[in-house]
Amino acid sequence: MKIDTHIHTFASADCLVHPAQVIKVAKQKGLDRICITDHNSIKGALMAYDIDPELVIVGEEIRTTEGEILAFFVTEWVPPRLSPQETLSRLRAQGAVISLSHPFDPHRDHWSEQTLREILPMLDAIEGFNARTLRKSYNQAAQEFATYHRCPMTAGSDAHTRREIGAAYMEIPSFTTAAEFRANLAQATLHGQRSPKRVHLYSTLNTWRRRLHLTRVQKL
Repeated sequence: MKIDTHIHTFASADCLVHPAQVIKVAKQKGLDRICITDHNSIKGALMAYDIDPELVIVGEEIRTTEGEILAFFVTEWVPPRLSPQETLSRLRAQGAVISLSHPFDPHRDHWSEQTLREILPMLDAIEGFNARTLRKSYNQAAQEFATYHRCPMTAGSDAHTRREIGAAYMEIPSFTTAAEFRANLAQATLHGQRSPKRVHLYSTLNTWRRRLHLTRVQKL
């Protein structure tokens, strides 16, 4: 299976892509499964799942008091700004598969190595390839850390626009359940290429467009 494990929809403040559009593009690009992982929300993922449950895995990218956590097969929303330990505890209680977002990217919320070592036993994987990292070395650091600690890795486009979907993905043995996905992570291979730097500008513009729209609505 080809699976992009890190995709956003309009449920994220910096993305304007409708879940139906995400599904359409994912199929055009030959992806077998996708994980919808909006910032601190599962609303977009649930919308996408209702449209195509065979393709979509409900996920969430959760901001903790330190870095961000990627979760797959999420059944209950986990709020942001909890400690990493509390966030992980809530995810494990619902049987979610857990990875970490861009753990060595200093331009975004990232993890200290001390915290990474502390929470490693509670993780199923870490993100070894994120297509939105500005430098190749950030992904290399994540891969080296995962290899040293014998931790499986995930790969995702971190797409906030339609063009980015599928820029990075994993190839993994076929699965249907969270338990099967977790068990097969050790056999996954990472593929893809980093997106151009300008995609970060699109996210900023999307955020401002949404704020402007809300301001106009409030004035009416």
